[in-house]
Parts: sequence; structure tokens; C-alpha cells
Amino acid sequence: MARQEKALTARHGSWRARGRIIRASFLLPLVAGMSLILPATGAGAATDLVERTALSENVAALAAPGRPLTWGANPWGQLGDGTTTAHLDPRPVTGLTDVVKLDGGRDHAIALRAGGTVLTWGHNNLGQIGDGTSANRTIPTVVPGLANVTQVAAGHDHNLALLADGTVRAWGYNAFGQLGDGTVTNRRTPVTVTGLTGVVQIAGGRDMSFAIRSDGTLWAWGLNDSGQLGDGTTTNRTSPVRVGSLTGVTSVEGGRDHGLALLSNGEVWSWGDNTYGQLGDGTAVDRLTPVRVTSLSGVLAVGAGAHHSLALMGDGTVRSWGRNQLGQLGDGTTTTPRRTPVPVVGLTNVVAVGSGRDHGLAILADGTARAWGQNDFGQLGDGTNMNRRVPVVVNGLSSAVDVQGGRDYSVALVPAGPPDTTPPTQPGQPAGQSLTSSSIDLTWTAADDDVSASLTYRVFRDGVLVGMFNSASTTTVAFADTGLLPNSSHTYVVTAADAGGNIGPPSDTSDPISVLAGPSAIFTDDFSSGTLANWTTVTRFSIDVATGMPAPSARAAVSNQTATLAKTLSGSFPNLCVSWRINVSARTGSIALLRLRTGAAGPVARVLVNSSGVLALRSDVSGITLASGVQLGTGWHSLEVCGTVGTSGTWDLYRDGTRIVTAWPANTGTTPMGSFELGNPNAGTWTANVDDVRVDQTPG
Repeated sequence: MARQEKALTARHGSWRARGRIIRASFLLPLVAGMSLILPATGAGAATDLVERTALSENVAALAAPGRPLTWGANPWGQLGDGTTTAHLDPRPVTGLTDVVKLDGGRDHAIALRAGGTVLTWGHNNLGQIGDGTSANRTIPTVVPGLANVTQVAAGHDHNLALLADGTVRAWGYNAFGQLGDGTVTNRRTPVTVTGLTGVVQIAGGRDMSFAIRSDGTLWAWGLNDSGQLGDGTTTNRTSPVRVGSLTGVTSVEGGRDHGLALLSNGEVWSWGDNTYGQLGDGTAVDRLTPVRVTSLSGVLAVGAGAHHSLALMGDGTVRSWGRNQLGQLGDGTTTTPRRTPVPVVGLTNVVAVGSGRDHGLAILADGTARAWGQNDFGQLGDGTNMNRRVPVVVNGLSSAVDVQGGRDYSVALVPAGPPDTTPPTQPGQPAGQSLTSSSIDLTWTAADDDVSASLTYRVFRDGVLVGMFNSASTTTVAFADTGLLPNSSHTYVVTAADAGGNIGPPSDTSDPISVLAGPSAIFTDDFSSGTLANWTTVTRFSIDVATGMPAPSARAAVSNQTATLAKTLSGSFPNLCVSWRINVSARTGSIALLRLRTGAAGPVARVLVNSSGVLALRSDVSGITLASGVQLGTGWHSLEVCGTVGTSGTWDLYRDGTRIVTAWPANTGTTPMGSFELGNPNAGTWTANVDDVRVDQTPG
């Protein structure tokens, strides 16, 4: 296994998956604030290509909204058709119209609608869908909070959105700073890329991101272990840095660990990993700053796969270089990697190219598409799963205007009719009941729409948005509202939006619905007695009569010492919930906030705040820790942990009523819980107050 493959396995345990549409720059619809820059390819080449594109009304209509088709692998719903079934030829994405731009990540896809809204679907383990959850989506889901978007781009497990004001938003995986917000914290909703303005184009690599500014300079951020940021170092960057000294950049593309830039003079420059010759400079030497691709001029567009690269030439042919063990270069071989560009066999009159991880894609002037390379999941769309060393016809595409690939799947955009402007009908009045002391189960009659099979429902509790999800039901829609307080009462309103972004009239307000009363507590203490007599053992905690929720509370202030409040419960419990309020006013390093233990004080699980201030769950049996990605924060906060012991018991963690760890499976042993301990059992330096401690067996 090559060095880069080993590094990827260490980070992700799987292959890289990248690919994106690459179209000649003069065919792209202009966005606000962008000027059109045509590479200097020579008058004859430019004229020939303009004449060829004029043959196809489909290509000329690129700026018009269209509908996406997908094919290939689908284990995470990345085909967006409501299933997890692979398809060997193109099928429609469920309920999605008015699309002007597509991109594909490793196992998810992203689309930009004509109105400036963004939808995503597929794998969501790292928040790449951007809807605030980690649930996979098999149909398109609106990314909340994004408007006036002019471009979208996908990385391996993260996304980028360019706004009309020239700023950029990002969300998803962020272990290497690829979101550009100055942190390495994963984000399930969009955040602003720090210090970046005047942007006219964006692109994603595996774990890095790129942006071209209006002055023609190129900027990058994220993973940099092979020089993939092009700044002359191998230092990861959590905010944008300039790529070399490149100027006049008109297009940029990111591969697995390399980048490509097209300049206004038609030259192509590259940087980063070069194990398979994917930089095209005739060597296999990694480059920390950009080098020129050998023997290429008059290039109209570039594209990057995992370890290979593509260039669309002014005469309508395509060149490729890099790794070729699966035929991804399309030159008729699967032999030696190519360190300089070679022709893709039999391609002429090409107007756009795209690339998946290990396959290539092209659109011809007549709107048909070609594909080549790896095909084990049908990502070439020719009805088979046979790898192809030369381009084959993609079945059923006769009017494609956009095409691109993900890991083992492909997406195409075809023209559609006029934009959908008719909103859905009014949903039925919500009704519901409470079956637990922390939740209400709602149902309502589905809204109807003239186009969309799937609608996006927004649920408002007491006038505040508490849920947003997609449903294709034509009868009854259901929603569970959780994390509620026992005995509380609430009213609900529901709205429906179609794939065109049209929002229908709100439902009638529900009748008030009351939450069940909570179960009897196993143990409570709000320290109102002014003593710590309820606790089995007390170590360096005392009563603070001036501070509490309200005062008094228990307080510890220690320097390199232990401090705990321990309680042996009145029984043994296979499942348990502990909630408390805490205010950590000073802290050095990582400290434990709570330990759940057996009746004999054996290990079960704990809640801690790490050295970065992030809340985490730890199995004290297996020694495995899961960070929530959410900061504890300053001031008073409510925390609750609920779980069940077992070799695969599941655990939830809540902060201020919001679940920040959901059903984490962890080996916590098989002995029931019978005691717990607030505070840090290890020597540490910290100051904190705790209050309103409650132990029961129900969340909330």
C-alpha cells in the first residue's frame, strides 16, 4: 500500500472519494460579482468550441434550472431517490427541481437551487448534510440558514457555499480545519470561513478547501500533510492561506490530496501529493508549491479525481494523467501511471468533464455523456458493472448540461420546465399525546403539492422552530418532540415547503398538549438544606450559600487535588439518568464532571470536559472516549446523561435540554449501576459549583 493510502486508512479507514463537474468557463452561468474570464486558447480554438456548443440547445441552456439524475452506489442514500439501492443507469432524484449546480462528496451530494437555497442528501455521520443532525438522508434536505447562495462545492465529508456577498460558509467534518473557521470542531450547521471576502469560486478536496478571490489569487485551508494547500509547508491550516504566488486563476479543483489551478492564459498548475504522477510535471515528487503541468496550453477546464487529473482542451478533446489501475485515464490501458498528460481515447466535441474517485465523465455538444474507469457499482451508467478502459455511453442521457462524480456514484443535470412557483397546501391541524415524561408524539394530515413527492415540514413549538424534516407521505405525518419538561404544556404549528422552496400556509394551531408527570426520583438534592448530609462521602466540596440555582449550591475549588461528591443509591439499576446543573468558573486541562459506577464502586461510564472545553462521554470499562463536539461553555448549564449498561449499551448526553450525543454504543460492562460521583476523582485544578442533582430512569 502506498504511503498516501496508509495515511488515509489511518485517518478514515476507507478510500478517498472526490469528483466534481468541470465545465469550460464560458459555459458557466455568471453569478453576482463575477466577471467572465475566458482562457487565452487562440482565436481558432475558441471559435471552434463556440460553434460546437451552438449545436446543442441543451448546453446553451445551462443557466436554466434543471433536474438531477443519479446512478451508481447508494448505501447511504447518496442517489437521493429515497432508497439505499444501487442503480446501473440514471434515475431521478426525488422531488428535486430548479437546480443550477451539483457537486458530489464521498457519500453525499449537494445541490444549489435557482432561488439561492441549498439541498443535500446521503451520508451524514459527520454533519455533512448540514441540518443539525447526524441522520442519513435518502432524499434531498434543505440546509437551514442558507440564502443568496451562488455556488456550492463538496469535499470528502464537508461542504462549502459561496454567498452573493463574496463570503463563504462551510459545514461537516473539520478535523484538519477544512471548514476554515479557526477550529477543528465538526459542524452540523454552516459556519463562516474566517477572513475570506471577495470570493468568486470555491472547490473542495478530500480534507481541504479552495477559494478564488476577485483579484485572481487562490486561497486554501485544511489538511496539508502532502503540501495540498500549496503554501510551501506541510502545516494544516484552520483558516485560509494563499496558494503559492499564483495570479490570474480562473478555476480550481481539489483531488484526494492534490490541487489543480487553471490560469487565464490557459496554463494548468498543480501541487500536493504526486505519488502517481497526478501533478503532471513528469515526476513522482510531491510539490509544496504549484508547478506547471507539462505540455498543456489552451486548456478550458480541469478536473481532479482521487489520484488522477483531467483537462478539457480548446479543440474539444480531453487529456488525463496520474493513476490508471482501473482505467480512469481512459487511454485504453490499465498499466503504468502517466506522469504527463495523454489523450482520452475517442473523445471529441466535449464541452464539459467531471471526475469521480476513480472514474471520468464527459458531456458532448449533443448533450450525450461518456464515462470510463471503475464501474463496480455501475457508476459509469452503461447498465453494467464492468470497468471500462475507454469511454462508453451513459444510458438515457441525451440532454445533459452538467455531470460529476462522487466515490462510486455519478450525478447529471438535465433541463427542466419553468421553475415551480406553486406552494404546497395547508397541513392539517397537529394533534398529539405524551407517552413519556419528556416527549410529545405529534401527527397531522399531510399537505399536498403539484410537483414534489417529498415535502419539508417545519414544526414550531410555542412559536419556536423545533424540528425540520422531509416526508413523502400523502396521508399522515408524524413527529416526536423530545427533551421536554414533565408537566409542561405546549401548542404546535406546522408548515410545508416543496423542493422549489415554496412555503405553504401554516396549519391551524394545535390544542394545548401536556407532558406526562415525571417518575419518582431515585435521588435528588438541591442543597437547599445548606448541608451535604445526603451524600455518602464528601471530598473537598462545601456549601456555597451565595451561589446557586438559586443559592445555595455545592462548591469545589482545588489546586492539583481530587474533589468529589459520592452517593450510593438505594438499589441496582441497569439503566439510569443523572441530571445536574454546573458552573465551571476555572479549569486547567481535562476534568471529570460525573462518574456512574456499580454498587461496589466499579467502573461504568463518565462525563468529562476535555482540555479544549468540549463535553465528552467515556466508557470506563472499555477506555473509549467520544467527544460531543459541543463546548461546555461558561456560566450555569444543565447536563444530563442517560444510559444502559451492557457490552453494547447506548448512551445519550444532553446540554441545556439539547441532545449532543445520541445512542452512543459503548461497552460499559454488565453490572448494574448503584452509585455515582460528581466531581473529579483525579488530581486537578478547577473551580465549580453544582446544583439541582436528580437521579431517575427517564430523560428530561
